[in-house]
Amino acid sequence: MRGDVMIEADLEFQIAKITDIMAFHQLLKNVYDGESPWSTAILWMELSKKKYGRYIKAQLNHELVGFGGIRIECDDAHVTNIAVLKNYQLQGIGTQILHQLRKEAVKMNCLTMSLEVRASNHQAISVYRVFGFKQIGVKENYYISSNEDAIEMSLRL
Repeated sequence: MRGDVMIEADLEFQIAKITDIMAFHQLLKNVYDGESPWSTAILWMELSKKKYGRYIKAQLNHELVGFGGIRIECDDAHVTNIAVLKNYQLQGIGTQILHQLRKEAVKMNCLTMSLEVRASNHQAISVYRVFGFKQIGVKENYYISSNEDAIEMSLRL
């Protein structure tokens, strides 16, 4: 690790800054077909509270290819977002971002990590299970735009 930079394979990981908000918003638009589920105001709120969370950005050749975030709630690191550009999905980048978020959660003395994932997102659910997350519940109609359920998952650190 060099300063805030963490290197894994060809990816470079850095702690995100407020100046990354617009790039994150554009990345979310890429992932969600032109519609970001998070506004720039929400991203600003998340990134401005460093004491209560951490965002990591993943870059390949200085190009932003993904990011992820955790929000600290008592001794739990709640995964708020993991997003990877469509052209870079299914290459393990999301898993590496999750690994970096886990490291940050441990540094922040968290005992668990938690998240919600769309019930239809079988690829992500599979990755989370391999990572050690266990299903702890279901939130019915959690995703308002599609009335889709969310699977609640947790990992003991």
